[in-house]
Amino acid sequence: MLFYDFEVFAYDWLVVVMDMGEKKIHVIINSPKELEALYQAKKNEIWCGFNSRHYDQYILKAILCGLSPKKINDYIIVKGKPGWKFAPTMFRSIPLLNYDVMLGTDRGLKSFEGFMGNNIKETSVPFDIGRPLTDAEIAETVKYCKHDVEQTIQVFLR
Repeated sequence: MLFYDFEVFAYDWLVVVMDMGEKKIHVIINSPKELEALYQAKKNEIWCGFNSRHYDQYILKAILCGLSPKKINDYIIVKGKPGWKFAPTMFRSIPLLNYDVMLGTDRGLKSFEGFMGNNIKETSVPFDIGRPLTDAEIAETVKYCKHDVEQTIQVFLR
């Protein structure tokens, strides 16, 4: 079982994948080839995320299809459209055993963090930056993303 979360910016994207079976953390930054290799090695496993049914799985599939993660991000977040409509035929060609930890009635991961008595971690890096991220901003985003994946695992276990 894998737990994953994507962060997408105008010029950068990253994903943190925690492999529970191998007890390994994968951090992939702007590398479709690395993501493709991980996907091919783990495509028969369950990929778990928080709100992954509506967001992360489509970012993953877009990158694997050679599409812009920023365009699908904006399609989902800014336009409020369902991710599957962005490229339905292409997305159907990418099998993914996706499990979404979020229920339809949940208020969000940050609410669960608070309910569990954990620190609520927000990123200091704005998602609307119109330039490539600095090394420091990427490091901060990786830290934030890892935290979100760890919290998703805690919600799943509880």
